[in-house]
Amino acid sequence: MNGYAAFLKKELTENMKNYRFLILFAVFLIFGLASPFLAKFMPEILSAVAADMQMGSAPVALDAWEQFYKNISSVGFSAFIILFGSCMSSEYSKGTLVLLVTKGLPRRAVIFAKYTVAAILMTACYWAGFIATYCYTAYLWPGTMLSHVFTAAFYLWLIGFLYLSILLLGCVIFKQTFTSILFTGGIVAVISLLGIVDPLARFNPFLLTSKNVDLISGAASVSEFLMPTVISIAITIIGLWFATILFDGKQL
Repeated sequence: MNGYAAFLKKELTENMKNYRFLILFAVFLIFGLASPFLAKFMPEILSAVAADMQMGSAPVALDAWEQFYKNISSVGFSAFIILFGSCMSSEYSKGTLVLLVTKGLPRRAVIFAKYTVAAILMTACYWAGFIATYCYTAYLWPGTMLSHVFTAAFYLWLIGFLYLSILLLGCVIFKQTFTSILFTGGIVAVISLLGIVDPLARFNPFLLTSKNVDLISGAASVSEFLMPTVISIAITIIGLWFATILFDGKQL
């Protein structure tokens, strides 16, 4: 436990010094503010640029949330994976893990501490972006009441833990940053492709990233998210468990 706490503190300090947290925070905050802005004013901007372009229906608050989920689930989490893709490779290249492990640091403490810090930073950045979208949307569309806004955001937040678990597993298996990121992308692609199969579609974890707006609009119910949530948590735990097991036997 002491080893875990010490390494946790080291990871927190390091992520602050290398600006990883600040960069990620800025990315999520920018998208959080940009989503309502683009939803509200992009039709006007496009019509001003192209005078012959006809305006569709007036933008509504739901459009802002559609922008938010689209931006965060694609660019936001991609930035998260890229920034944390070197969380183990830098340790391998510097040889710091060899020194720490030989001094008695449990190997599983390394995995748990890195996962904990990344999860904390992802959580802080994600909810900062969400709050920015929520407040700006309320300002641009005052009085609009939408259902399950926080619930839909909670489901997307869970996917961040799944991404991190797969990424950390890749970082343990491979020593190169690019290969770890490629591994994460490959596993995510495989899980996504399984969602094409009809019997499996309603159980696919990435339903949590694709039906958020449907939940807010009332086109989907909370019950549809139950099994994907359970499976997402299960894969997250399994990925973290495999990362711990493989790291125990890995030559540093």
